This record gives sequence, C-alpha cells and structure tokens, in this order.
Amino acid sequence: MEKKVRTVCFDCHSKCGVILTVNDNDEIVRVEGDPNNPVNDGILCVKAFSAQEIHAHPDRLKYPLKRAGKRGEGKWERITWDEALDIIEKKIRETIDQYGPQSVIISQGTGRGSNHFLDRLNNTWNGGGKVWPTHVCLLPNLAQTHVTYGRMFHPHEACDYRNAGSIVMWGTNPIRSRQYSGLRIMDAKRNGSRVVVVDPVFRDIAAKADLWVPVRPGTDGALALGLTNLMFQSGKFLAAEEMLTTWTNAPFLVDNEARMMLRESDLMEDGSDEHYVVWDKNAGGIAIWRPESESFDRDGVKPTLMGAFEVELKDGSKKTCKTALETYKDEVAVWTPEKVSAVTWTPVEKILEMFEIITNPTDDKPSLLTAYLGACMMTSNALQSGRAITILQLLLNPPLDDKGGIYFNTFWEFMLDPKITAYDRVPPKLRLGYDKHPMYTQVYGNANIPNDVWDAMLTGEPWPVKVMISVANDPLGCFENATKIHEALLSDVLELNVNMDYFMTPGAELADIVLPAAHWSERVGNFDEELYPEPCPFNIPQKAVKAPGEAWDDWDFMRNLGKRFDPELWPWNSSEEMQLWRLNEFHLIPNGKEPITDYEVAAKQGYFIEYGGENRTTRQHEKGLVKFQTPTMRIEVYSEQMPSYGYDSPLPSYNEPFESPYSTPDLYKEYDLCLTTGARDYAFYHSAWTNIAHQRILEPWPYIELNEEDARERQISEGEWLWVESLRGKIKAKARISKGVIKGAVSMCRPNYKHECKELNLPGYSWNEANPNVLTTADGSDPGFGAAPMRSSLCKISKFTE
Repeated sequence: MEKKVRTVCFDCHSKCGVILTVNDNDEIVRVEGDPNNPVNDGILCVKAFSAQEIHAHPDRLKYPLKRAGKRGEGKWERITWDEALDIIEKKIRETIDQYGPQSVIISQGTGRGSNHFLDRLNNTWNGGGKVWPTHVCLLPNLAQTHVTYGRMFHPHEACDYRNAGSIVMWGTNPIRSRQYSGLRIMDAKRNGSRVVVVDPVFRDIAAKADLWVPVRPGTDGALALGLTNLMFQSGKFLAAEEMLTTWTNAPFLVDNEARMMLRESDLMEDGSDEHYVVWDKNAGGIAIWRPESESFDRDGVKPTLMGAFEVELKDGSKKTCKTALETYKDEVAVWTPEKVSAVTWTPVEKILEMFEIITNPTDDKPSLLTAYLGACMMTSNALQSGRAITILQLLLNPPLDDKGGIYFNTFWEFMLDPKITAYDRVPPKLRLGYDKHPMYTQVYGNANIPNDVWDAMLTGEPWPVKVMISVANDPLGCFENATKIHEALLSDVLELNVNMDYFMTPGAELADIVLPAAHWSERVGNFDEELYPEPCPFNIPQKAVKAPGEAWDDWDFMRNLGKRFDPELWPWNSSEEMQLWRLNEFHLIPNGKEPITDYEVAAKQGYFIEYGGENRTTRQHEKGLVKFQTPTMRIEVYSEQMPSYGYDSPLPSYNEPFESPYSTPDLYKEYDLCLTTGARDYAFYHSAWTNIAHQRILEPWPYIELNEEDARERQISEGEWLWVESLRGKIKAKARISKGVIKGAVSMCRPNYKHECKELNLPGYSWNEANPNVLTTADGSDPGFGAAPMRSSLCKISKFTE
C-alpha cells in the first residue's frame, strides 16, 4: 500500500513543496510537486526529482566513522553515535580548559534550515568560533542593506516582481538559483514587464530578457554609478523627491571638507552631535533633525533635496555645504557612459538602452533591481557595489512596502535573533580576523574570517584552532584558496576534525570523525520563505522515509551535543520539539495565535502563512510599525558608518578589482583573462550531487565558458580539455565556447565534480583537479566585510597535457 507524504525539498534555497509517494518497503516510488504550496505551485527542478536516487544511493554514509589510519588515507572503523559524541565532548572540554573556547571552530556550508541552531551550538560554550561562507554568500548584501535602511532585509529579493514594469537581474540567475523568483519574473514578463540581465555570461534567464548587458567581472559598481549619473543628468531622479526628502538623509547638509554630515553642534555651542541639519525650503534657512523623536525642531519644515547653502558655524565663520544628494551627484558626474564602458567593457549603447528601460517601465509600473552574488557579494568591492545598486533603486522611486515595490520582511531579523542563535553570549574579540574586517567579525557575520582560521590551524597564531566541526560543509568546496585549506586540515595543530554529510567528500576524507546525515526526505524540519509580498509559508516538512543505517538529521546532532554542555540552552528532547518551539515562539504566539504542541498536527497542515498575501501590512514605516534603525533614523544615502568600517567614502564608490587588467597590468600580461567562479549550475547545488545520475547527466564534465573570439585566438575547440591556471594553482575543464560570454572573461560554475557517477560511468576528481576554489584567493578582499574576490580575479588557459 502506498502513501503520500507532503514535505519540502531543501536542496536549494527555494524550498519547494513536494509530495513523495512511499511504498510498504519504505521506498520512495514517486516525486511530485505540491500544487498547493505557494512557493512553487507544484513546479519542481531536477534536484527535487533526485530524492528517490539520493535516498537509496549505495554510497550514502550510514554510520559514524572514526579514522583508523593517517588523515586522508581512507581507513575507517565504525563506531556508535555515543562513542562519537564522547570523543567530541572530551576533546572540546580539553581544548577549552587548555586554550579557551575560541579554539573550537564550528563550520557550516549551506545548511539552510539548521543554520541558526548551528549558531546556537557554536555559542553554547561561549567561543565565537564559527567559520561560515557568509562573507561571500548573501550577508554582504544584507549588511549593506542594514547600513542603508537600518533593517536586516533583502531589498533585491523582497520585491513584488509580478507588479513591476521593468526588472533588472543583476549578477543573478534565479532560473538556476531561486526558482520561485524566476517563476514570478516570467509571470511579469508575460504581463508586459521588460527584463534586463546584467552578467558577464548570457545565462538562462537572459534568453527571455529584453536586454543582456555584459560586464567585466567585478565592475558592476561602476555600471551602477554610471546609471546613477544618468539619473541625475536627466532629472529623472526627481520623481522620487518626496520619498527621498521624507524618508532618507539625502537632504541632510554635508561638510564636504570633513566628509561628515553637518551637526547641530557645528552651529551652536550647546548643540547635539546626534542632531542633523537640513535647509528648510519654506523658511529659507536651516532646520534641525532630531533622530530620537524622528522630527524637526519645528513644524512645517520642507527639506531641500538638492543644492549648496551657506551656513554660519558656531565660531561665526561661514561655510558652504551641499546636501548629501547634491554631493553624490557631483561625485558620480565623472561616470559618463564612455568612462563606464571603458571600465566595464560594456558597449555604450547597451548602457543607454538599459537606462531607457529602467526609467520607462511598462505602464508606469515600478522599476525593480535585484542584485545577488555576482554583483555585490563575491568581489573586492562588494559592499560599495551593493550600496550603489541599492541607492540607484531608491532613485527609481519604487513604492516602499507596497504594491510593485520593495517590502520590509522580517525573515533575516528573526533568523539571526539571539533567542535562537545565542549571539549575545560571545565576546566579539574571540573571533579570528577581528580587526581586519570589522563589519563582518564584529557586527553582521558574528564569525571568524575564514582565511584567518586556516592560518591559525597552520601556525597556532594568534591562538590555535584545535577542534573543527563541519556540518553540511566540505571546506575544500566551500571557501576560497582550497590549497591552503587542504594544508590546514592536515596540520598537526588541528587535533580533531569532525565532518557531517550525506556522502564521503574530499573534506570529510581529511576528518577524524565522520557523521552520517539524513536527507530532507528522511527528516522533519521547518523552513521560512522570503516571498513577500506573496503569501510566505513557514513550512513544516514531514519525514517520508527512514534514513539509511544510523544517519541523523542535523538537529539530532546539535541537540545531543549541546545538551552535554548546557542542557538549559537545549531543553528539547526531539527534533520535532525544536521545530514546534520555533514555530510557536516566532510565528504563532507573536501573531496572537494558539501554540501547537503536536508535531503531527502542524505537519498535517504543511505550512503556515506567516506574512504576505492577505496577511500583508503595507507601508509599515508610515504607520510606525517599521523603523529605519540607522544613526539618523532614516534611510541613509550618505552613511558615515561606511568609513568607520574601513571604506573610502560615506557614498558608494568604485575600486578596481584586486587582480585586473588595470590594477595589476604586469600580471595581466601572463594571466590575460578575467575569471569569475561560483555561478550556480542548474544540475547541481554548490558542490553537491555530481554522483547522482539524474543530475550528472545534464552536466557530465567540468567546464569553462569562454568567448568564441578568445577561443579562436588560442586555437581552442569546443569540448577540448584545458588547463585553467591562476597564481594559486591550476585545474582542468572542458571548453564551452559561446558568443554569450563577454570577450576577455571566462566563467566556471561551482561544482568541483568531487564524486564519480557510477551509473553513468563518469569519473570524480580529486579536491585539486577540477575545483575552481583552487584558483581563488582571500587576498584583496572587501575592506570592511572581507568578501573574497571569487568572481573577479585573473587566470590563463592553455591546452591540457597529461
């Protein structure tokens, strides 16, 4: 007798609704999309359809293993979970006693539903010792948004695509990475919206776009500044005047010599350093903005958005000060279409056509920009590029928290809530790289700088890393500079390396303890969506089948280990209890609903609409329900926080990539191609699933995409094996030749093809044979945040020889 089980796929961030059919032998016999789940409306990709094969795969890790030979030798002995937990607990306690809790590192890849509880485990012993890939994944965009809006949300994701008149996909390809966004953008396209794709490579969604704008990797910020200049020169930014004067600090006066906003204390002896100055159009003089009351010093103030005004300082001298937006206008004036073209390699006509589309949206509906990893996260200019795009979006006058615009969702704020993560237990100074990239280590990432972790494993300085526990993470396929990581994982400084995963990976092969993980079809869980203003489900997946052998879900491991150190912090007795606590604590109770105490009741419902759709509250900022928690209590076009984190300007600026034809011209003579790595591949997710036939058949071989002219100049043929080499090392890949790659650049997707696919008789490759992370570096990372230039470096290619 067969049964149908409603659950959720989390093989990527989309978290689509799935219905699995299971037979009496506990086997998955059918995979279908859940037509009632608002995330995907029943549509699935190949990753979800592979559930049957992954669950039954003969190479799954089934039991805890302990190393029986040298690291990397491949000799293991089976142990029990209690034995594994005993070993881990003992070593952690010894390490804390001898070196301190900061010498214990928790490492995560893309755990998705378990991320925040892994944070909790990391903070259980007050160590602060986590190493996440968030320095290059999503968090740079959340950080620049928080600096600008004072809110931890994603303005480029929380968009009402279906009601937009034009949409820009900037360094993102949601057809491969976030299916739910892709579906909604295609709906908008069918309804007449014009779509622009900004990417060095003509990817899937570009085939449906009205315009493809190719850019040199790492130069997206220059394009954004150029478009901003056109907004000013054309006067089209004035459509946003009311919003900018009411809700942003664009009209605040700036002391352009000091590069600081003018303060009340500059004008009068008893003035406050925390009060700001505008030029009141009605009174023809200054007015004072008081953030603590979110009001001016008198009624009827109408701030002037643009211009320069003479003010009298408290010493009686006079100074001419421009508004913040006037200052920005002056600074971007150098970014003419011709200069932008010279920097980005984008034809002038493409720049002008893009400007025409975003300023003339269909039916006068809003124009939306959505920027992701390629544009503003994996480059040495990540934060400033993100700010440039975010402020360009503001100048296009999108509705704030309303139809067709940008919505203020709360997803990331409660994901990072200390009630879950226990962040408040850890002193920031216990983080490696604390002073190098303060925006990441001290404020937003609450994490170590990865490169500093590997250094500490190798040298023991400034303190040794003695224990590392990796969950849902192969460090060799996750972080930049895989060669250094490989050396670090073999170091004698590291005394216990634990890795939990579905399969034996190159990183797990270097571990001392390997733990088997349950697949999404084999576990319970909960997953929030970010589809605001769509109905946003809080999903409650059901366990459809039993995990093979003794595989545990991530929550089982975290809870059982955490209880050994702090039972009060881990009060739950099952994964089901953990999920119900989160559902009740963050969703049902705050919304005045009765808590649910039976997981089967919650799972039967399947998902809960937490916000969006009919539950949407619009224009929350106008109703006092949302505050812009910046120093000015306004959206900050001009952010004094940026220089405090090590950036060169309070306004968005452009810096050439760390390695490029212009910043390193001598290097470019030999390494003559701009390299971008890490794009999503439809067939896989990050470095996973190259051993799964359903997926590997779509992309059998590691490949590199290059322009047809570059191939012709080098006498390279389609499908030919090549060496791809940077200063860090070299790997091999097959040539994929196309007109759809900007000339002078090459692109490699993320999979490192670490697993063979026996069913298709396709090989796997060693950690350093086909792994793009061998080519990348942490050198030249974004100054404040530490985002590594994984999508903006240099390489060379040559014909492969054995």
